[in-house]
Amino acid sequence: MATDLSLTNINNSHWKTISLSNMKEETIIFAVPMLLFLASIGAETSGQASYYAEPYRPSACNWNNDYGTYITSVSDALWDNRNACGRNYVVWCTPFSHEGIFQNCIDGLSRYVVTVVDYCGHCNNSTMLLSQEIFSALTNTEKGQIEILYEEF
Repeated sequence: MATDLSLTNINNSHWKTISLSNMKEETIIFAVPMLLFLASIGAETSGQASYYAEPYRPSACNWNNDYGTYITSVSDALWDNRNACGRNYVVWCTPFSHEGIFQNCIDGLSRYVVTVVDYCGHCNNSTMLLSQEIFSALTNTEKGQIEILYEEF
């Protein structure tokens, strides 16, 4: 059994070596997934989100397919010449924006996986237009626009 486990952060700039030689097997079974999770923290990107309401079809990705309500329309920043179609992002609301403004998240712990199904250009100065159902799960729709964190899933 290997006695060292090396991890790096997303930017490959900080290496950490953890000795496993003195750990019990049960600890290793718990520790390794936890360390992998902790190594992934910080890969998220901050953006702005607003919402759009039904009908969600037709869309720029697949003209008339029904993808349900766990969907998003993306701005030029994520569109990637239509290559964004079908990508999945995990999105969540942060209780405070990066400027320290309280955002009134319904639940700052809940994360939602959304699929890119449409293009919104400038998206009313947002990174994403989430379906109304997902946006209202994050915050009150009267808010109109919130800061989110997201990462490709």
